Amino acid sequence: MSAPSALALLVIVALSTSCTAWHTIPLQPQRFSADRSPERARLTFNDGTHLTTSHPVLVGDSLVWANEATAESPRDSARSAVLASSIQRVEVNRVDVVPTVVLLGVIGGLMYAVIHGLHTLSVAN
Repeated sequence: MSAPSALALLVIVALSTSCTAWHTIPLQPQRFSADRSPERARLTFNDGTHLTTSHPVLVGDSLVWANEATAESPRDSARSAVLASSIQRVEVNRVDVVPTVVLLGVIGGLMYAVIHGLHTLSVAN
């Protein structure tokens, strides 16, 4: 594997998780419907406890989600629910645009410097 290919692979692996963060969003029906449910949501309850949920959906006055960890298949997943009024904060994991662009710029600059340096060395020899 060439140095640029290895570096590109490293960039892809690093970017897959490095530029994401949990962002607070309002607990609104249009954000938590069956059609638009986030894959994961982190809940903070009024008593300060936290819970990460899978595919949460607002149904009436409750937030309902799948308990995929205990299921053998997605069809078998049990459901859990809490009253929406017991939730203090809801967060979803999203890409942070500014850090991602900065990281891409830095990595692009480093790749350019490495490739240019390798080219300069090969021409000098």
